[in-house]
This record gives sequence, structure tokens and C-alpha cells, in this order.
Amino acid sequence: MRLSGNASFIGIAALALSLALSLGLAGGANASPAPGGSGASVYTVPAAAQGTARSFWTPSGMRSATAASTERQEQRLGPVFQTAPAMSLFSAGARPGPPRGTPSPVSFSGVPTVGALFYTASSSRHFCTASVIRSSTGNLVLTAAHCVYSGGYSQNLVFVPGYHNGGAPYGAWTVKKIIVANRWRQRQDPDLDYAYLEVAPPPHSVGPIQAVTGGLSVGFKLRDAHSITVVGYNNTDQRPIRCATKSFKFSDSQMEFYCRGFWYGTSGGPWIIGYGGSGTGTVFGVIGGYQAGGAQSWASYSAIFWRTAPALFRQAEAAAA
Repeated sequence: MRLSGNASFIGIAALALSLALSLGLAGGANASPAPGGSGASVYTVPAAAQGTARSFWTPSGMRSATAASTERQEQRLGPVFQTAPAMSLFSAGARPGPPRGTPSPVSFSGVPTVGALFYTASSSRHFCTASVIRSSTGNLVLTAAHCVYSGGYSQNLVFVPGYHNGGAPYGAWTVKKIIVANRWRQRQDPDLDYAYLEVAPPPHSVGPIQAVTGGLSVGFKLRDAHSITVVGYNNTDQRPIRCATKSFKFSDSQMEFYCRGFWYGTSGGPWIIGYGGSGTGTVFGVIGGYQAGGAQSWASYSAIFWRTAPALFRQAEAAAA
């Protein structure tokens, strides 16, 4: 649902998966196991490609990446995204519309810790949402894994915190490394639909991104029911949207929230507990997971950050050190 471009997710047989895991396979010429553990893969973006990405995304190019996609995400995803049990108010296949009391988002000028993640795939311009997270290295960004790897790594990746109408108030930060779980790369497991990005500063910027924008704390192994604020970039506007709502359990490994108007482009949008006006708080989920974030614009999903999530974060810190 949430991507602004085409994506194709293909599951592989359990036997082949076991073999791949046992061999520790990592796809892509620049992909390698993350330091400190075998559960993650790190893709290093070549320096030349980073330079190309920086010059590629002009203000007009960023604005052109927000074109609406009319194709329903649920029609182009593989079966792995259709199998999670529906635990919410309506079954996933028979939802008449948003429940009474479902809130609507507000459009606003944005916050420094959340921005638009621009990239190309199949020669088309796309975008997702991403957020700056607090880390020991100060240079990590969090998004949905399906934004950065879908049968291959996305190209020309640039993160623009506080993006607004083609503007980059805190600069455009190129992506140096992409860190995803091995099982995401191998079979697009919706329970692992989150990724960390190491970003490089724009020219004349001082310090890592966390020093410039601040950062959200990451909460692991938290319960699924919270009062939250979710921020995302829709394909319908050049400004972000924000919604105060509540999260709740969808399945043992996925959670959900209701808010109208979260559509293409909001993938990777952070679920924030204790949201502050400057974009502070604790992120404990991102739009993604089941159906790559959901097949309705009023119901959104996230994988729960448990089991492998803390280890993946530690491996991302080690890779970005």
C-alpha cells in the first residue's frame, strides 16, 4: 500500500531458506554480513553512487517523486504479505470502512527528526518516510525494509529531514549503508520489515545527522497498545501529515493503528510514544509489515520490534561506527 512505485516480493521454499541461512548467503556485490552477528546484511553504497544520488535529487526532482500510484499494493505483493492472521476489529478481507471514531491526520510543516527518503527503482523516482534515531554513532536513520530492498537494493537514496515542498531545511543526506535482516533479503518476512541506514552529511554540514536534527529513541520489546503519534509523507501533498491515535495488537508479531489518509509514501513512518513538538519521543514501530503497511488508507501496520530487532540495531551501530 505505502510505496510510491512498483514492488515485487517473492517468497522462497523453506528448504531453500534453511540452506541459505546455513550458508550465510548475502546477495549483491556490496552486501556483507553485519559485524557483530550473522542476522543482518550490510549493503555499502559506492562513493561514486553517493555522489550521483546527491546531484540527482534536485528540488524539482523531489517534487516529481510524489506522483500518485493508483495500483493497490495488495495486488502486487507476494503471498507472504497475505498470510498474517487478522486480529483487529474487522477481518482483513472484509472491511467495510474505517470504524466510528477513526481520527484524521493534520498536515503540518514537519519536524527535523522525520523526513522523506527519496530513491529510484526501475528508473522511476519514488519516496518513503524515514526518521533519525538516537545511536552511539549519531548517523542512523530508520525506515521500512521494503523501501530499500525489494528483490534488489534501491538506488540513488537520499534522506531529507524536515522535507517541505522541494526544500531541504537540514540538508540532503546520502545513504552510505543499508542494513536489513538476512531473512528480509531472503524471503521478505513481514515481521522484519524495518531497516537502518547510515547517512553521510551534505557539504558544509557539521557533525553527524543526530547532532543536526536530534533523534528519536528506539523502544524494543514494548507492549503493542499505546497512545501514539505517527508522521508520514503522503503522495497527495508536499507536506507531511501527523496523526494522534492508538496502537493495538493485530497478531503476535504485528500491531495496527487506525487513522484516515495514510497512503502511498508513508511507509517507514515512525510510530512515536511521547511525541514532542520538535519530533522527540520513542519510536517503537514503522509503517510496514503486514501488506507492506496495509491495503486501506485508514488501517496501518508495523512489525513489533522484538526478537531480532535489538540485535539488528546493535549490528547497524557496529556497521556505521
